[in-house]
Amino acid sequence: MISVEEARGIIMAEVGIAVREGMFFPPEEAIGRNLMEDLFSGEFYPRSDVSAVDGYAVGSVDGPWTIVGELMAGQVATEALRAGEAVRINTGAQVPKDTVAVLMQEHCTRDGERIEHAKGAFNNGANIRRKGESVKPGDRLLAKGSVLSPAAIGLLASCGVYEVMVAQDPTVSIIRTGGEFLEEGETHEGSIHSSNEKMLLAALNATGIDATDDVHLVFDEEEELSEALLAAAGKTDVVITTGGASVGDHDLLLPVLKKLKATVHFHGVAQKPGKPMFFATLNGRHIFGLPGNPRAALVLFYEYVLPFLLAMRHRADPYMRSERLPIGTALTVKGDRAEFRAARVSSGRVELLADEGSHMLRTLVEADALAYLPTSQRACKAGDLVEVHYLPQSGTPILR
Repeated sequence: MISVEEARGIIMAEVGIAVREGMFFPPEEAIGRNLMEDLFSGEFYPRSDVSAVDGYAVGSVDGPWTIVGELMAGQVATEALRAGEAVRINTGAQVPKDTVAVLMQEHCTRDGERIEHAKGAFNNGANIRRKGESVKPGDRLLAKGSVLSPAAIGLLASCGVYEVMVAQDPTVSIIRTGGEFLEEGETHEGSIHSSNEKMLLAALNATGIDATDDVHLVFDEEEELSEALLAAAGKTDVVITTGGASVGDHDLLLPVLKKLKATVHFHGVAQKPGKPMFFATLNGRHIFGLPGNPRAALVLFYEYVLPFLLAMRHRADPYMRSERLPIGTALTVKGDRAEFRAARVSSGRVELLADEGSHMLRTLVEADALAYLPTSQRACKAGDLVEVHYLPQSGTPILR
């Protein structure tokens, strides 16, 4: 059995094999996607000296000034300003040559074609946005792996970038194994309602991935499992299985994968929940074998599967946002496995929620984070620092 850190390393080492070619899009059509290359500006931003306010461009520090014209955004003055002259100007308009400052209209008094500055002295260059003060040709606008947020798209548009190369979304399929599940409307004694495929579909949808057409519901039978694995691996980049990952008599996924000559990178991680997890490659496609217990399946999705998918999109930092925070109450961890515990963060402290079994989801509904307790941290006093991984906010899509 390997450690959490070893499992992460093995999984991420496979990302380069899984990444697909990029696609070109207009930036506004690539919201939430990740860049596959650095982007540099070919222009100045602003493209010229422009007014930052509505007011008057003046040609000298000393007034009063005589108004000799008016400039709207997009218009260009044909003549330079001389001392004692002013031009009525709107925000964003290019200032005339030899403008010393732009005076805010609310700080000026106007009498016919003459203005005076009611606020007294002003700085040379006041209210002028200088050419290239934000961006110059050759400046890097966004780094490879950056998420195309609305602000990033606005920056690119401001600098005349009309096309970007972004990562394609990976395709994903889900295989739910087992014969103990109720169909809608059924009430067989001893059977249970199926939740994992619905829960994982929702988690994938939050990343922008629609796997609805690639869900396989199969019994624990070798032939059926083999057909489902080959079909999923033949169609999608990543396969997520739930159930059948352990070593019981009816846990057939690993024996079937070995018969199909899949490469099993690891089986078993020293963690709670989710010890039986495995990671394999079949015909060049990557398979995450998650346990059938819903809590374990969802925790492992966030800790392993989601980072892999985001790394396939070239996300610069694919893991959940994390930090070290003081724990609210003392804690003793039993056993020798790392643990992922449901937690809530408030006022800079982390409070652990009830330690539910790997089949229970109630505290994960209440949680906004997972506290990670490595094998080296078996006891904590109140105030000791613990590592916190923030869960995606409920109902908020994860940007591609």
